[in-house]
Amino acid sequence: MIKQITGNMIFKPIIFSFLLVVLLISAPIKQASSAGVDIPQSFFLEHPYSITGLKLSTEIIDLELEDALYLNEIRVDVNIHDNKASLYTRIPFAGITDVDPTNEDDFALGNIAIGGKTTLFEGNTAVLTGGIEAFLPTVDNDLAAMGARTYFKDFSSFVDDAFTIRPYAVFGIGKDIYAFQANFGADIITSAEEIEGDDTELILRYGGTASVTPHLPVPFATAFLVELMAVSSTSFDENRTEAFLTPGFRFGGQIFSVGAGVEIPLGEDSDDYADNVGFLVDVLIRFGS
Repeated sequence: MIKQITGNMIFKPIIFSFLLVVLLISAPIKQASSAGVDIPQSFFLEHPYSITGLKLSTEIIDLELEDALYLNEIRVDVNIHDNKASLYTRIPFAGITDVDPTNEDDFALGNIAIGGKTTLFEGNTAVLTGGIEAFLPTVDNDLAAMGARTYFKDFSSFVDDAFTIRPYAVFGIGKDIYAFQANFGADIITSAEEIEGDDTELILRYGGTASVTPHLPVPFATAFLVELMAVSSTSFDENRTEAFLTPGFRFGGQIFSVGAGVEIPLGEDSDDYADNVGFLVDVLIRFGS
């Protein structure tokens, strides 16, 4: 059973924001849309269009002996050109409960990411976007960060004493109520001597999201999504591939959007922590266009 979250997890503000959004979207709201092709926001994959907004997300992984791992993130986006170019920052932080003999909770700031993306091609039903992120070595390398690294998809966000560059591309296509996006990128981890003794390590990231947004008799858009994300190391002494399937839903309007899903690890290469199912929720608050 997941234990009650304590104040130093910085989780209560996310719960408060979630409840506030649920109340606000109970009133009629204009259906959310992007600059061109209408593609719902994925849970973990980068979206092809740019916005100005704030996103709060948290994932809870129930561990053994009533312990729990929390993977959280605050993201701020600034649209700089017609929803087709933006700058953003992502601030990850993790929490873990009862991980030592003192039964004290632990909290860790991750590596802050600064990124930008721009639309390379846009048609009536398709869009192609390219972007790049830089991860600053700001992690608090304690037990919470070690627990977060066992989820290989979050390795670069919590690796200690290393600088990471992540170039990526996003292809999206949508028509009527259906949409699909495919993502591919790579984490180039430099100054990585403490990982396995090499100066540079490479991790490939790829996946896709299929979604349907049916016309329902409700005052806000409701999308059902299935996301598949995979992460593969190519330079580690013991290379590993982890894949995660995340079914879920997203509902909201032009200003507020709430998403929830269940992350299911696939394959046999995961660590003990990453073998557990994760429950996630996020809140997206959009400003302006």
